[in-house]
Amino acid sequence: MNIFSTLKLLVGGQFGEIITGSKRFAAGDFGYRIPVGSSGELKKLSETLNFMAGEIGAKMRDAELRRLELEAAFRDMSEAILVTDGAGVITRLNPRARQLMGAAGFDAEGMRLSGMPAGPELSSAAIKALSSGRPVSFEIEPAAAPGTVLSVSASPIVEDGAVRGCVLVARDITGPSRLEAMRRDFVANVSHELKTPLTAIRGCAETLLNGALEDREHGPQFARSIHEQAVRLDNLVNDLLKISYAESGRAQLEKTQVELKPLVDDLGGGLAAILAKKKISVVNLVPAGFAVNADRDRLSQVLINLLDNAAKYNREGGEIKIAAADEGSCAKVSVEDTGAGIPAAHLPRIFERFYRVDKARSRELGGTGLGLSIVKHLVELHGGSVGVDSAGGRGSVFWFTVPK
Repeated sequence: MNIFSTLKLLVGGQFGEIITGSKRFAAGDFGYRIPVGSSGELKKLSETLNFMAGEIGAKMRDAELRRLELEAAFRDMSEAILVTDGAGVITRLNPRARQLMGAAGFDAEGMRLSGMPAGPELSSAAIKALSSGRPVSFEIEPAAAPGTVLSVSASPIVEDGAVRGCVLVARDITGPSRLEAMRRDFVANVSHELKTPLTAIRGCAETLLNGALEDREHGPQFARSIHEQAVRLDNLVNDLLKISYAESGRAQLEKTQVELKPLVDDLGGGLAAILAKKKISVVNLVPAGFAVNADRDRLSQVLINLLDNAAKYNREGGEIKIAAADEGSCAKVSVEDTGAGIPAAHLPRIFERFYRVDKARSRELGGTGLGLSIVKHLVELHGGSVGVDSAGGRGSVFWFTVPK
């Protein structure tokens, strides 16, 4: 074999290695390396291709890592995410979207957005985003999650100036929406509760200034009315301060072992006037020596509010029973009355601020609408819970638990 034949074999073999390597690189095998010849341009070409494969492989591994990170974020996000093509057909959605949009039990990919349980509103927004090329924002309450409020944004996917699809992101804002509604209700309720006695005080004061001050028959009546409304305002402000303190996070509890039976007896004495007026008897069923680990002053506020409530809304000649029992690591204390009871529809909201079953009667009896809310906050401050068992026409049992 002459030198030319040998050179031809060497060059042909090197080309074959380069072709094999190129095919493996094209198939994604960037870990493969082309055997490098001893010298010449083919050696440089092999080295260049190997270097290129190493660089592309590193970038591919980095891209795969980023893809996995994005996939994990997409899968575990608290927001619901749906992606559609230009025709409004769903191409991707994450688990949260399946849950909120009612698609947990079937494969939604390939479906039109309008075919989803919460589809009409979403489809309308997607169409607007696709047709206008601009983001669209709105709020909905999906049928698949009653009581849930979602803030949804629909953004077009634009490629080379053309809209190719749409991304919808839905965020659960039920909590903030409820808090905002509660804030508005609270401001409105406080304004109303303050305005009523202030209007009465102003009216009586103007009447006195216009000559009734010298009227020995009616003057004292207007003065008494001013005093009553001032007391009502004072009670309201005091209750607002109590509930604000309980909610502030600054409240410090000085817990000691508090015996319940003598405490209930002491507090009952403070209600002697209303109890005597309505001929209501109080039965203290708390066992002797029964004690709880609580702040005595805060526990007294809880009990006096419940006892006062039971007295105000009890019937003439009725009865109030106070009982306590072990519940494992906690004690359950109950205050039972023989009043008209509370209709079932009102029970879920009975501990809300300013919530009243009978607004006119509550104001007539001097209630601020904050007593039960104060009870709830003070009990929860102790790590306990509150509840009520009642029905129209058969009295009510308000109860709370505190650690022993």
